[in-house]
Amino acid sequence: MRARRLTILSLLCAFAASAANDAGPGIGSRFLGVRLKVGPKGAVVLLHGSKTQLNELQERAEAFRKLGLLATSAAGPGSGWIVLDTKSIIVAKYDPSYTSAAILVHQFGWTPPAPALDVEGKQLTASLRASNSTVAPGQRIALIVDIELEPNMHVYAPGVEGYIPIEWKMEDSGAAEAHAPVFPRAEKLYLKAIDETVPAYRGHFRLTRDITMAADGSGHFTVAGSLRYQACDDRVCYIPQTLPLHWTF
Repeated sequence: MRARRLTILSLLCAFAASAANDAGPGIGSRFLGVRLKVGPKGAVVLLHGSKTQLNELQERAEAFRKLGLLATSAAGPGSGWIVLDTKSIIVAKYDPSYTSAAILVHQFGWTPPAPALDVEGKQLTASLRASNSTVAPGQRIALIVDIELEPNMHVYAPGVEGYIPIEWKMEDSGAAEAHAPVFPRAEKLYLKAIDETVPAYRGHFRLTRDITMAADGSGHFTVAGSLRYQACDDRVCYIPQTLPLHWTF
């Protein structure tokens, strides 16, 4: 029952946040109709932010600076987050539930400075991070799985036909609502042994997935999931593996 309440609450919050954010200027338009002062790589603007959001934004000030971004708050139309390019053109929008750290991960490929939790699997290592280690109720943060495959290995990407794709599942939790995972664009890999071209990943690649915190969460808690994959080399595919994953906040 608690999980059902969380699902309904998350959907209502997301709908309300999205509606508020959509009320502002659209992607491709110039923010406020004028060219603003931005950083060498653009800017991220928080519209009508809460005290919690402003504090979290301040905590990430150095990360934004290193990326050449101006991070600021404003009282413009709508609410949420606006990402600007160097000409003050809106290139992305995020609803108010996102943390600034989650935007850094999604929009700029940022790696949080906290040490990763490395999980060793057969044929690969998964390094686990999260955009935020301390969270507040209602916040939407990003989970990160950085995968390093052993040399000459590949795994199949989602959408492959006839083979086992890599899959990231999350366990049901009353602490957070999991959103769909984001997979990078796959390589079209020609495999001479089977005379086929398949979508696959090799070397290093990153998976991300958002979770939204429960409205009544407190204290330390863990969210858990699993990574299922089948690694192959140029000649053989190995036994499918399931790697346990977890993040503690």
